[in-house]
Amino acid sequence: MASPRVKGTFQHWTLRGGAITKVFVVAHPSDAGSGRRGAVSSSSATPKTVCVVIPGNPGIVEYYAPFSENLFNAVSASRPDLDLEVVALQNPGHSLSDHNHTDADIGADSSSDLRIIASWNKVLHNAAGSTDPLTLEDQIEHKIAVFDHIRSLYPTNTRFIVAGHSIGAYMTLNLVKRRADANIVQSIYLFPTLTHIAKSKNGQVVSILALPGIRHLLAAIVFLLRPIMSIFPVALYAIVSLFTGIKGSHLAVTCEELVHHVSGFHALTLGHHEMRQVTLLDEETIEKNLDRMVFYYGPEDKWADRGYFEALKRRFPDARAYLCEDSIPHDFVIERSEAMARKVAMWLGQQ
Repeated sequence: MASPRVKGTFQHWTLRGGAITKVFVVAHPSDAGSGRRGAVSSSSATPKTVCVVIPGNPGIVEYYAPFSENLFNAVSASRPDLDLEVVALQNPGHSLSDHNHTDADIGADSSSDLRIIASWNKVLHNAAGSTDPLTLEDQIEHKIAVFDHIRSLYPTNTRFIVAGHSIGAYMTLNLVKRRADANIVQSIYLFPTLTHIAKSKNGQVVSILALPGIRHLLAAIVFLLRPIMSIFPVALYAIVSLFTGIKGSHLAVTCEELVHHVSGFHALTLGHHEMRQVTLLDEETIEKNLDRMVFYYGPEDKWADRGYFEALKRRFPDARAYLCEDSIPHDFVIERSEAMARKVAMWLGQQ
């Protein structure tokens, strides 16, 4: 008899220094129900495996919830010995709630009234009250801080797998480099933007749209139009769906969390830093960890196409790098989460 599907939960964690972050946790009910803020797992006699999912841009954790649930349930059915739990992260600032919600609103364990994005500016830059967008380096530091927090919740023999999507793959590579002493047994790079992102087809467009001045203008246009469109939410949803192709629950997430001047501006600002910073491939880190890495590219991906895949294989012929043959798009979290989760479930734990 098949086990019932396990559903995940959205949680807000307060980390050291008072920074607040939103996560999506998928774990067996006996493990997730401890009731402690930031608690994921109870102790276990056998080592657990925790898969940390690092998002792309925009990094709204709701986009990654179906993928995380599908991954957890697929692995639980095929590899119960892994005793898997999944924790998906968010990029602070990319969701409207990061700008509107304080720790008091979400019941976080802190007495301040800082909004989520301000809490990270305080911790990262000692800039209390600042709501400035986080840079790419800031987002990497956020992922490292959350990863360190997750490690503190588990026994020392816990195995960690990190799966990064798009620019989240670049963040994953940096996490692997900077936490070489952690028990990261595998890292997975989905449609990875690891090198010369500005030269890709989409990168050439975003390099212009994300420029200072242009991104400010776009944010101002959204600021002016949003109140009008909010009067006619059906029209707003229809327009966003027409231009993005997004439907269903992800359309609601896009309209309510991303299509605002603040969250959209933060995502574009991160894009600007990506175009400037993601240039040379970190060959040294890949060389040191190659036997524990899996890369998955899309042949027609406008962020990292077949050419990027071939360049990686030329440099690292033994890399476990795959070229998609199933027409899974770069933004798989929108419609193809289950298909992508099945592939990742196949790779998990394989060396």
